[in-house]
Amino acid sequence: MTNQEQKSRPFTAKSIMNLLVGSFFLLTFNSEAQIKTYEVVFNSSAPVLDGVRSPGEWDKASEAASDFKLLRTGGTESSENIQFQLLWNDEGLYMIAETDNTSWGDWGGNVDFGFDDYNIFIDPNDDDEPNEGSFDGYHIGIWQTNGLITRFADELDDQERTTFLEARYNANFGNNAGWAAPRELNWVSNHGDFGGVVELFIPWTDFNADEFGTHGLYHPKAPEFDDVWYFNIAKIASSGALPTWNWTSGQFFAVRPHGEITFTGARVPFIITEFGPNDDNAKSNDITWNSVSGKIYGVDFSTDMIEWEELDDGIEGEDEKTTFTHEDAPEGKKGFYRVRLLE
Repeated sequence: MTNQEQKSRPFTAKSIMNLLVGSFFLLTFNSEAQIKTYEVVFNSSAPVLDGVRSPGEWDKASEAASDFKLLRTGGTESSENIQFQLLWNDEGLYMIAETDNTSWGDWGGNVDFGFDDYNIFIDPNDDDEPNEGSFDGYHIGIWQTNGLITRFADELDDQERTTFLEARYNANFGNNAGWAAPRELNWVSNHGDFGGVVELFIPWTDFNADEFGTHGLYHPKAPEFDDVWYFNIAKIASSGALPTWNWTSGQFFAVRPHGEITFTGARVPFIITEFGPNDDNAKSNDITWNSVSGKIYGVDFSTDMIEWEELDDGIEGEDEKTTFTHEDAPEGKKGFYRVRLLE
């Protein structure tokens, strides 16, 4: 075989452009995911699950998280604008997710991942495992369909709906952590030509999978302040698009890293904060305490702190503070008041 001298060729404008384009795609498809963060603010008053962003209801939450990118691409921005917010209190975790998509089908009511649906991944991470690799945690699937529906039958709806619920460790699919009933999380889905809203409530008691395991999933109580959990929300669109909040270069939503959420805020102590004569009637006393909207309170009066007279046992709490007026309170006597949380 005759050795031939390889001739060098000068770069042309076309060859330089091909090199640059090739390098661009190489860099894009091999770019690493960044871990997004979100602060979940404590709010003693729970949002009402009705599929509507009511005025003031989510104002205490951190700014809405958005900027979803498409899975199985080099990080292409989603053309569907999706955003979400989170809140928490002693009862559980709350989420609102909104989209500007206006094209919705009619869901048949069963598990159907060819239909529009949100997929939510949550890991309490009690085992302090690194935020990488296969998934540990809870997977919740919620379908998006025309109209206003809810998971459980209530005043909004008359039919119970299917929800995809799995818990797993070191796996992207399956329910090997044994997340079993009762699972009382509830959601309301409201979609139409205005876009779409999903509101979700997950009680802490639902994080009850893998009770005797060592995978960090069992957490049936509220987190501590500054705890960090792993979280992601993604969507399977009927169009085939796969927008996800914490994008990765993997092939599946469950593959980490996921986003990280930090529980912040402060609990307001349940105490009487103000006491004094009523502005309109000096013979009446006003008692004010820190309260939670919708909770029921009772107020009692005593002259010796041994025997108590119940003044009212059906006071519905207002947001942050509630005031009760003891009309024609006894004069010339030392008296004591107490406030009880009833339900």
